[in-house]
Amino acid sequence: MERKYHGVLLINKSAGMTSHDVVAKVRRALSTREVGHAGTLDPMARGLMVLLIGEATKLSHYVLEREKAYSLRAQLGIVTDTLDTSGATLETKPVLSSESSAREAALALQGELSLPVPIYSAVKVQGQRLHEYARKDQDVIVPMKLMKFFDLEVTAQGPDWIDVNLRCSKGSYVRSWVHLLGQKLGCGAAMSSLIRTESLPYKLSQAVTTEELTERVAESQSSGLELKGLIPVEHVLEQYRFIRIKGMDESLMLNGTISNGLKNQLISTFRPNVDEGVRILSLQTGKLLALVGLEAGRGFVIRRGFRY
Repeated sequence: MERKYHGVLLINKSAGMTSHDVVAKVRRALSTREVGHAGTLDPMARGLMVLLIGEATKLSHYVLEREKAYSLRAQLGIVTDTLDTSGATLETKPVLSSESSAREAALALQGELSLPVPIYSAVKVQGQRLHEYARKDQDVIVPMKLMKFFDLEVTAQGPDWIDVNLRCSKGSYVRSWVHLLGQKLGCGAAMSSLIRTESLPYKLSQAVTTEELTERVAESQSSGLELKGLIPVEHVLEQYRFIRIKGMDESLMLNGTISNGLKNQLISTFRPNVDEGVRILSLQTGKLLALVGLEAGRGFVIRRGFRY
């Protein structure tokens, strides 16, 4: 009988691979089409990718909302069309700023910033992705976006480069931050390396390569044991409180209905303006049955239901 996988896998992406490559390899390894991700990485970037398998794909919105952390190198004195060193060079300038002034400029670029989305990105404008406009050399108004960068740390420097660790809000473009740094220094800058080190609450140290995953799948299938490293769906949103149910409460939940008994438990458990939602778990199996939230005018509603 074919094995069904449900949960989160943490993959350490190699430089040169596209995010689509990673998803395709995981699909082949697990023999399933039900593989999504919680945030892409550019081909030149490496590091942590959070892959959602099976029923866990229903949690993509919730996982995407969390902040991320990166280690990057900014190459000073160059401007490219992609805002990183994989693109075509548009301009070069001498780097006249001192290392101390470059450090101060980098550390000053924190907080919420309104920055243009990179033209080489998958953001859609009027039904077409920005990178498609760029490759067709078509005119387009590049949208601005609020991005938040914080916890900046300069870890190393040279005459024409600077290494930075930072955290950012979801959907922020590190390339845009590097480009802004180059503008502030007056010499231009392009990202020359990028490593995603965290995608809260997960860390790169927990991740495996696609090759290691293939080995683990083979071990799991030969031993009959659970796939090592697969985080079960019920453990994905551990910041949510949980309620365990059984019997009629569980039967009704599987049919998309919240029983009166469960509503009473939710009233005593849920903290308005504090909790985003509540995980409903099966007392018998421990599996996640649903995510329940509170909505104005409707009361408690099932936001996501899960079947295995």
